[in-house]
Amino acid sequence: MTEEKDEKGKFIVERKYVDDDRIIEPDKLEVGGIDISGRWGTLVLPRTIEEFDTSIYEKVLRLPRGKNIGKCWQCGNCTAVCPVAHAHPEFNPRYLIHIVKMGYKAEIDRLKEFVYLCSGCGLCSAACPKGVDPQGAMIAMSIAFKSKR
Repeated sequence: MTEEKDEKGKFIVERKYVDDDRIIEPDKLEVGGIDISGRWGTLVLPRTIEEFDTSIYEKVLRLPRGKNIGKCWQCGNCTAVCPVAHAHPEFNPRYLIHIVKMGYKAEIDRLKEFVYLCSGCGLCSAACPKGVDPQGAMIAMSIAFKSKR
């Protein structure tokens, strides 16, 4: 009988958002004479963002459908009503707008292909209390991601 190895960091809340290389699980960890190995000794290294690129945000702002992206206050109404986000959790309009506004280069590179999942139904734009037009922002982002300049 073979023993199954436990998933690294299996007790971490929202585990899917933590990369394996940021999880440290020491075999033996003692603090003040008390063994805190295992679940209680699991450490998560901070995620440090070092590369920022606001050029995509600037491109989106210049496009007619993306001109209001700066008004977004991250309420999440767009994602809550989005049928695509419910079917494909990797598509998250709120988060896509956030990473573009912040210029998180690595996250943009990792997630930019998901912007094309937008079906264009417009429910997000109808639900937005700030008039951001998330549907238009998705269109503007798709154009900005394709442009090389």
